[in-house]
Amino acid sequence: MAHSQDTRDRVRQLYVEGLPLNGAAVSCGVSYDTARDWKSAAKKKGDDWDTARTAYKISGAGIDDLNQQLVEDFARQVITTTRELEESKIPAAQKAQLLAQLADAYAKFSKAFARVNPQFSGLSVALDTLKTIADHLRLKDPAALKALQPHFEEVGAILGKRYS
Repeated sequence: MAHSQDTRDRVRQLYVEGLPLNGAAVSCGVSYDTARDWKSAAKKKGDDWDTARTAYKISGAGIDDLNQQLVEDFARQVITTTRELEESKIPAAQKAQLLAQLADAYAKFSKAFARVNPQFSGLSVALDTLKTIADHLRLKDPAALKALQPHFEEVGAILGKRYS
């Protein structure tokens, strides 16, 4: 079944304004696969819906809100990765290594972001300290690092509240 250009435009508009692609598709009465195909075809023609979505967020929110969103998005990815590591069946030493790498990535992100946003500096120092502890335990006491692993999310949330 062919859909009108108005329907395609409406799916794009809803997506750009923040609705997930599947939500935009359902709202307009098209399948997710169709909406995904439209998005992909548009990108090949130079209309990147994700770039438009980011620009829309910036124009409506302001730089402080955008910075907060960047931090929240990265933190969400760290939490998701930590949960996936908890559930994985890989050896403990490999989990410890991956957690240390994750902590390192978070600390680097925090340090870089603190240069742009001084309010974030306290959180950057706290997360760098957490990374230092994780690195030390990875080398000296992997079992202790494994015991600490389930608490990373909670400690991260506490640090986020304290330094937000």
